[in-house]
Amino acid sequence: MSFDATCLQPTDSQPRKPKRSSCDGCRRRKIRCGPPIPEGRCPNCLASGTLCTFSPRVKNARAEHSAIEELRKENAALKAKLRSLSVCSLCAQPLFPTPLDDGPTNSASMFHHISLETETTTKKPLKDESIVDELTSRFSQFALDSQKNKYFGSGGGYALANEAMAMKEKYLGRPFISRTRRPVYWDVLPWEKEGFSLEPNYVYPPSDLMVSLLQLYFNFVHPTFPVLHRPSFGRAYGEGLHFTNMKFGGLLLAVLAVASKYSDDPRVFVEGDTSLSAGWTFANQVQVVQKVFRPTLHEAQTCCLLTFFALGTSLPQNAWVYLGLGSRFLQQRGQHQRKREDGKFNFEDELWKRVFWSFAAMDKMVSLFVGRPSAFLLDYDVDLPLAVDDEYWDRGFIQPLGRPSLHSYFVHLGRLFEILGDAMARLHGSKKMKLMHGWNGPEWEQRTLADLDSAMNDLFNSIPVHLRWDPDSPTQDVFFDQSATYNVLYHYVQIAIHRPHIYKPSGLGAPSLSICARSARTILHTADIWFKKQQRTPLPDLINPVFLAGVLLVLIVFGTKRAGLSESIDTGKDLVQVETAMEILKSAQSRWQPAGRLLEILVELRSLDPLSANDPLNDERDPTSAQPTVPGPSPSSILDFYYAQHGETFAPAEQPWDDAIFSMSIEQLLADTNSSDPMNNILANELTFMWASPGVPNDLAYVGQ
Repeated sequence: MSFDATCLQPTDSQPRKPKRSSCDGCRRRKIRCGPPIPEGRCPNCLASGTLCTFSPRVKNARAEHSAIEELRKENAALKAKLRSLSVCSLCAQPLFPTPLDDGPTNSASMFHHISLETETTTKKPLKDESIVDELTSRFSQFALDSQKNKYFGSGGGYALANEAMAMKEKYLGRPFISRTRRPVYWDVLPWEKEGFSLEPNYVYPPSDLMVSLLQLYFNFVHPTFPVLHRPSFGRAYGEGLHFTNMKFGGLLLAVLAVASKYSDDPRVFVEGDTSLSAGWTFANQVQVVQKVFRPTLHEAQTCCLLTFFALGTSLPQNAWVYLGLGSRFLQQRGQHQRKREDGKFNFEDELWKRVFWSFAAMDKMVSLFVGRPSAFLLDYDVDLPLAVDDEYWDRGFIQPLGRPSLHSYFVHLGRLFEILGDAMARLHGSKKMKLMHGWNGPEWEQRTLADLDSAMNDLFNSIPVHLRWDPDSPTQDVFFDQSATYNVLYHYVQIAIHRPHIYKPSGLGAPSLSICARSARTILHTADIWFKKQQRTPLPDLINPVFLAGVLLVLIVFGTKRAGLSESIDTGKDLVQVETAMEILKSAQSRWQPAGRLLEILVELRSLDPLSANDPLNDERDPTSAQPTVPGPSPSSILDFYYAQHGETFAPAEQPWDDAIFSMSIEQLLADTNSSDPMNNILANELTFMWASPGVPNDLAYVGQ
């Protein structure tokens, strides 16, 4: 090892004399040799009367060579360790502050110049993590661009080459340096560099509109969808970063597009068009799909927000594409794997975790609704975000005691969707997926259902007080929004867990139907109270659960009538709640176009009831006053698909509905599960089978297109 020579200089100005070695006699007797006296002999030789001679030492050449080799190997090992430590684990980014983007302006100003780290309990890194770090460090230099942000897993083909290189370094005692790389195969070629240099020409709205939209975004979207860090984003916007850094500019436009869904300012609409066009002018400028991909944090956040925005357009299938693109962004940056537990938190890692869990949440919601496999399977290992408010990130990431965090909602939402992902794989997945989870027959399904119910109960018991739903809460603050949304999504997941079992011939049918019915009523009751108090456009998190709950209650009413139990079961309250679902969807259809489609489907199903004289579409067929309503499918097109599977044809019951059949709830009926009970007819009728089917029919694919 070498040290700086200045560290070895004496403090005084006089040069230090070389140290005198011992004489031959003192060295043989192994005693200390004193300084020579005028006679030229040391005191010991003078006292013993012997000559005081000095013979040159004979160096051990073999020992010296061995020592040099040891030092050389130690030096090589230390250099290799320094190389592996010079980049952060998994994403191969420099540990020292660098810009998040490649723009001409250093966007590190977003994170301010403060200490970003907090010490926690340090844990020993796992062996696999160190292997991944070494792979990332070594092979990031092979990237086609200068950004060291690539992830290489320990199970890939690079792992074997890395082991070979390590063996070679150990054998040679020095770092491996390739001298055979030809630039034409390692550098970005001139004609490919055009993909990097293309800069969009963004057009931003007036500053007063931007300020208004940013306020709406952080008031209505950020509390339940925290993709950003408000203080750092505000600083970057205030410094005008969007004028010099186009990646941040694209992120700003995506934020403005989402916020436009909650604005009545006519400048957010396409000129001469309807309220459904809110935000399109901003979102249409952002080009996420590029010729060359070097995903940065800003681009991942932009893709996440465009996914959110696309869910409200006439082409919501674009959200499915953005979800797939976002999952690849995260994998390329290694953000689907846990960071090395070095006991420190920092801004960028926390923002990446927020982006990951935002993508994962939307992926689970969309996949569940359209009946498609999730892009975020179980092959990820990412910590949940910290339950620390944005303003405390620059104070050591410590939430003050006694102050509930606004972001504890997002942490519990992540846990909820982890359970949903498990349920989708084990209950809604393919046969191969179920076999991978140990499927061995009906008993396995009962155990799985019990495990999921237990996990849901544990999660419910862990909900903090400020997130527990209180319908009588006098406040209408952020916690009210979060508790209402979480209560709706919690029961939505319960329906997803029990839905596949309501048609099973086992003893799970009746209890599962009871749980689904109770959850559907809770969803609509909660959404109704929230909507009446807040009187604003619902988030997409509420739209799909409200629709599904309405469909379920319609099917329960139909099943009750077809089972001949119309005189003993109270269906009036359920019909009222179906009307509530229609009103909520009607309020959302002016900004979220798929809500209008779902409303028409629910109206068509509800219209099969002869007593249903009120059509919410009659009062306002075109809520936007400019475009005709997107036509929905006929009742037969919806039902025929399912009955083609079930082998029967739907025939409405002949007896009319009776207004006096309000006496017994579905839960009371399910209390008696005797095989001779008429409830078996409800569980076996084809309408219930239709709703219990795990997938979504292709005939309804237009809802997601």
